[in-house]
Amino acid sequence: MRTSGSSFITPPEEEVIYPYHRVWPSLALQAGGWFVITVGTYAAINFVGFVPPASLNTSITLGLLALPLFLWLIFALGAEQRVPEPRRRLLAVLIVSALVANAVGLPLIDGVFQPNRWLSLASAVDRIVGYTFTVGIVQEFLKYLVVRYIVWPDYFRTRVDAVAYGIAGAIGYATVINFQFVLTNAVPLDAAALYIFDTLTANLAGSIIVSYGFAEVRFGNPTAFLLTITIALAALVNGALIPLRAGLVNADFFFNLDVFSLQVSAPSPLLGLGLSAAAAVGVVVVVAFLYANAERRAREAQATREV
Repeated sequence: MRTSGSSFITPPEEEVIYPYHRVWPSLALQAGGWFVITVGTYAAINFVGFVPPASLNTSITLGLLALPLFLWLIFALGAEQRVPEPRRRLLAVLIVSALVANAVGLPLIDGVFQPNRWLSLASAVDRIVGYTFTVGIVQEFLKYLVVRYIVWPDYFRTRVDAVAYGIAGAIGYATVINFQFVLTNAVPLDAAALYIFDTLTANLAGSIIVSYGFAEVRFGNPTAFLLTITIALAALVNGALIPLRAGLVNADFFFNLDVFSLQVSAPSPLLGLGLSAAAAVGVVVVVAFLYANAERRAREAQATREV
C-alpha cells in the first residue's frame, strides 16, 4: 500500500498570539506624539512666526489640552479592545484620578500648601525639598490610592499591568492640572504647550516608578516598604523637576562657536522641555530594565521548579 507523500508534510506551526496589549510600544507612540506636537507648536510660533488668530487661540489651546487624552484613547484604550484579553477598569482609573485631582489634589496644593508663595525665593535645595514634600507627595500618593483601591490586586495579571494603570492615572491627573492652569492663567499658546508637556511627563515618570512597586509587591518577593520607597522616589522626581525646569527656563545660555565666530543663544524654554523629556525617558528606560530583569528572574525560577 502506497503512502501519500502529503502525509509526511509537517503541519505549519500556529502563531502564538500574545493575549495582552503591549504597553511599552503604546507609550512610545503616545509620548512621541506629545513631543512632536509640543516642539512643532513652539517652533511654529517662535521660529516661523506663526501667530494664530485670536478667535482660534482658545480652540488650539483646548486641542493641546485634549491631545494626551486623545492619543491615550487611540493607542491604549482603543488598542485594548483589539486583543484577546483586554485590561479592565483603565478608563475608571483615568476618570477617578481626574476627579481626585480636582477635588483633593489641587485644593490641597493651591489652597493649603501654596508652595509657590514661600518657595519662590528659597535656595535650589530648599525648593527641591519643598516641592517634593508638597506637590510631589500629594500627586503621587493620590494616584497611588486610586490604583490601590480600584484595580489592586485583582486586575493585575502581569507585571506590566501596573504600568498600564499607572499611565492611565497619570494622564487623568495631569489633564486636570493642565486644564486648571490654562483656565486661570492668560498664557501664550507656546507657553501653554510647554506647560502641558512638562506636567504630563512629570506625572508619567512618577506613576511609572510607583508601578514598579505595585508589580513587585504583587508578583515578586520585594523588600520591606518597597511601595513606600517607590512613592517617595516618585515624589522626589516629580517635585525636583519643578525648580530644575524653572532654573533652566530662567537662565541665559550662550554657546561660543569659535570656528565660525558665532555666538548662539539657546532658547531657555526648550532647555526646560529637554529636561522634562530626558527625565521621562530616563525613568522609562530604567524601570523597563527592572521589569525585564524581574520577568527574567521569574522565568528562571519557574524553569528551576519544573526540573
